[in-house]
Amino acid sequence: MTTMKKSAAIVGIAWYRPDQWDALKEFSEDRDKMDPTYAIWKKGAQKAMRELRSKGQQAVAVDFDLEEFKMWCAANKKRPVAASRSEFAVLKLREGHKR
Repeated sequence: MTTMKKSAAIVGIAWYRPDQWDALKEFSEDRDKMDPTYAIWKKGAQKAMRELRSKGQQAVAVDFDLEEFKMWCAANKKRPVAASRSEFAVLKLREGHKR
């Protein structure tokens, strides 16, 4: 009998930049659903990463550049909402793993 080792899925979390937080909220259509401050968002993101890792997932912080996101939204006709931020982070994660 052959035993295959199951590899953990890689989960990318958009990691926002503190100096871009206010501008990101201003740009985002769903700003009312976002955390009020970067510090609060970061605390929640760190907790989410710990929880994912405790469940055996490979949680990876994905650098999120607002200007690049704006260009991506325009080029792909995406609205600046949570689903688009997540999609963008996944694309950036995949790009990083191709290198």
